[in-house]
Amino acid sequence: MTLEQTRQDSKRSSSAQRDDDAVSQRADLTIELPIRFVHELSAAESLQDVLDTVARWSSTVFGANRASITLAQSETELTLIAMEGNNAIPMDQPVPIYGTMVGRVYRTRQAEYAERFDGSPDLDCQMLSAKGLGCCLDVPMISGSRCVGTMNIAHESPNAFTDEDRERLQAMAHWVAASIRIHHQIEEMEVLSETDPLTGVCNRRAFATRFATLAKRWQRGKGALGVALVDLDHFKSINDTYGHESGDRVLVAVAKALDASFRKSDLIARMGGEEFCVVMADVDKPALMSALERFNLALSELEIPVADSVIRVTASIGALLIDSDSADLDSLVNQADQAMYKAKTNGRNRVEFVHVTQ
Repeated sequence: MTLEQTRQDSKRSSSAQRDDDAVSQRADLTIELPIRFVHELSAAESLQDVLDTVARWSSTVFGANRASITLAQSETELTLIAMEGNNAIPMDQPVPIYGTMVGRVYRTRQAEYAERFDGSPDLDCQMLSAKGLGCCLDVPMISGSRCVGTMNIAHESPNAFTDEDRERLQAMAHWVAASIRIHHQIEEMEVLSETDPLTGVCNRRAFATRFATLAKRWQRGKGALGVALVDLDHFKSINDTYGHESGDRVLVAVAKALDASFRKSDLIARMGGEEFCVVMADVDKPALMSALERFNLALSELEIPVADSVIRVTASIGALLIDSDSADLDSLVNQADQAMYKAKTNGRNRVEFVHVTQ
């Protein structure tokens, strides 16, 4: 080995040692979080509460004049979702991913520190500077393989933050990203537990819970409470003739027809098999019957292609209005069920209506 090779190896060894020392020092860094911050986090009831709390306390922890959190909105935009302090970039302001420092941090997943804003070409830095801020530090929020957004702190004075601030803020951002991921997973699990996996409408278990909420908000002065129980005619023969896969396609199409025929505020559920239920708050008979007519028209136009034929479907519907404050779900569904069976007895493909006054 030559003397020059020995020197190069020594330099590489020294450089590696310095890198190891730097990593070790960064690993030893700590974030001191006020006890009140932890208590407020534990009291947060939603993801928005968590992000608002983090933004509020980030300005205190890092001595910043402004702290903000952005989340990915689309392939071209981020949205400011939480902010504390200087309102240089308003809440809910779309932030372009291209042409901004925060967007670049999101794209590259690398932290950036604008020590001063003089001559910065980035739109967000220009907006911060225009409102009296002198520097900003932005880090990506990464959980697993996904970057969900960024955290940003800014100060009125240039060059106000340190490398240690960068490391601490980055660690905090990773923790926030993990919290966001957990919240989203919980929300997805809740949606799955309350949704009929085939049709996408709510299932029977969720129906009872949502009905209680809807009935509580119902104001009798604006109208009655409407319930419609929909049972597809001769559905067993569809399954027997064309197979269960074709039957499933029919159910999916019927659920879409229901969703298109009723208001967005109305409650639609699959009660089991080929039976659906719809609840409308603050409605009168003409409005209820009009919605059911739209649905029946949609059914009459529905054609499910199968082999060399098409499947057509009709429904027997039991509908009722109730003016009473005591809207008991089991009682209402039972009365709608009786009306629905009357529709079947009277020839199917029809609506039997009952007005309940108690």
